[in-house]
This record gives sequence, C-alpha cells and structure tokens, in this order.
Amino acid sequence: MKNFVALCICAFTLLACGADESQKTDQKTAPAQTAAQQTASQPQNAGASTMTDAQVFAYILGNVYGLPLYMNTPQRIGAMLDLDAMIQGVVDNERALKDSTWQLQLSAEEQKKVNEHFEKVTEERKAAGDKAPSIALAGPITGQKVVITDTTSMIVKYSYAEGVMIDNLFNGMRENFGEPFEAHFFIQGVREFIYEAMDPSFKKTVSDERLKAVNMKYKKRMDDIREERRRQ
Repeated sequence: MKNFVALCICAFTLLACGADESQKTDQKTAPAQTAAQQTASQPQNAGASTMTDAQVFAYILGNVYGLPLYMNTPQRIGAMLDLDAMIQGVVDNERALKDSTWQLQLSAEEQKKVNEHFEKVTEERKAAGDKAPSIALAGPITGQKVVITDTTSMIVKYSYAEGVMIDNLFNGMRENFGEPFEAHFFIQGVREFIYEAMDPSFKKTVSDERLKAVNMKYKKRMDDIREERRRQ
C-alpha cells in the first residue's frame, strides 16, 4: 500500500509542477532541443475528441514520467537523451511485459552497467563544477525504430534503458489503478509534452482544461483507493 500511495502522490505532484520546473532547469539546452524537434518526424496521433478519460490519463502519465526525465538529464550527465531510443525502450518493454519469452535489446545486466557508467559521469561532473564539459547535443528526432548493437553509443543505450524504466513506472500505475492504460497514449504524451517544452508554439492534442479535469478525476480515485486500503 505504501508503494502505491508514494507512486500516486509522486505522479500527481509532478503533473502539477513538473513541467514548469523542468523547463526552468534546462534553459541552456533548450535551443538545441528546439532545433532537434524541428527536424523530427512527428507521427499522427489520436484526436482528443475520440480519447476516453483512461486514454487521456495515460497521455498525462507521459508528461509525468517522460518530460522531467528528458529535460533534466542533460545537466546531470552532460548529454541530451536520444528521444527515439527512449521511446524504443518503452515500446520494447511493453512487448516484454506481454511476452515473457521476448528479450529487451539490453539485458538487465547491460542496463545496470550503463546506469553505473552515467552515475560515475554524474559524480565527475559534480566534482568538475564550472569546468565540466559542455552538454553533448542529441541528433535529430526521427520517430524511427532504434536498433541497439555492440557499436551503439552509451548515451543511446542509456536513453533506451531510461525508456524501459519509465514504462515500468507506467505499468505500475496500471496495476495500482486496475486499469489497462494503453501504451500508445503514454508514448503520445511523452512525445507531445517534450515537443511543447522545446517549442511553446507546438499544440498538444489534449487541452489543458481536459488534462486538469481528468487529473482531478484520477486523483479522487487515488484518494478513494487509499482510503479503502487503509480500512483493510
């Protein structure tokens, strides 16, 4: 129960303020991210009028878990995440969740090694302070499938592993709410909130008014579930 409460509180708190904070902390990399987004191949997404509340909430979770990760990571590790690789991590993990025989492109051990590498990079950057190397820019966002090979860069592997991580968080929300939130809308939310952060003129599929209404609906559900579990 405690894990459920912590997960939900974190999600709703991030939705309320995460986007503003992530944009504030990423001013140095915003121009480069905007340039990358302008060359992106943006897939066709579902229209808001056809989306159910559950689909909109999955979309919201794309903001909760994807946007802060993408915007705040460059200052920490000195490199922009590869959005295509991050999305590929989500896509592949979804398949692995449905088929236990299917293997991710990076094993758990390989993901651990990549994470340890960037933990070391983070500590080195902290120690270097103002003398830390400038942030390495990501290539264009293509919207294409990413294939991990032995020669794939560490940052692409890390981006993939981070995609796997946020999809596991997303799946945790499915389990805790007892709803089969659709990954398609989660991915759509990840993409669109990041595009908007890079380019304020980008128009999201779902209006802020509906996002707020759906968020409040699920916050109430979270409160009800928490109270029910407390009584058990």
